[in-house]
Amino acid sequence: MANDLTSTPYFWKVDTVGILSETPVWIQQIIYIPALKDDDVLLKQWDENTTLAAGTLYQKTGTITNTNTMTSVGNLPSDIADGYVFEITESNGESDNIGKRLVETAGSTNTVVIQEDNWTNEASVVYNWQTFATVSAIVLKAGATDASPIRIPFEPKGREFPNLLLETIDGGTLYFFLRQG
Repeated sequence: MANDLTSTPYFWKVDTVGILSETPVWIQQIIYIPALKDDDVLLKQWDENTTLAAGTLYQKTGTITNTNTMTSVGNLPSDIADGYVFEITESNGESDNIGKRLVETAGSTNTVVIQEDNWTNEASVVYNWQTFATVSAIVLKAGATDASPIRIPFEPKGREFPNLLLETIDGGTLYFFLRQG
C-alpha cells in the first residue's frame, strides 16, 4: 500500500517511509497499529532555514538512474547522511526532479539514493542542491509482548510540526488526525 495523504480531508493513512509534509501541519492525534510486537516508528522534522554547511553545492554535474540514484561528477558533501532531506533546487534537465526527497543511502562520496523512487532518469545534467539534517520528532515502539495499538493525543489544540517525514516503520499503519481550521 502507499501513503494516503489527500483522499480524506484532515486524515492521513501512512505505512511507507518518505516526506509527509514540507509545510507546517497541526496534528490532533496519532494512532499506530503495529503489525508485530517490537515494531518501531520514527518520525522526523528538519529546519528549513539551516542547511548543512557543506551540503549546498552549485553547478554540479550528475546523472540520475533507477529513478532513485544520483551519481555526481566529483564528490557530494561528506555530511549527507541516511535519513536527511536532499533537495534539488535547480536543474537544466527534468523539472520533475526539483524538490525535496528523503535520503535512503548516502554511503559513498559521489552517490545518493532517495527513498521515494520518483526521480526521472537523466544523464549529465547540471544541478544545484542543498541538504537538511533531520531531528527526531516522535518515536513509537510496540510492546515487547504484543502489538497493541498506540494512541498519542495532542489535546486540546493539537501539536504543530514545521514539516514531517517518516524515516522508519517496521510494520503496521499510522493514522494521523489533523486539526481542522
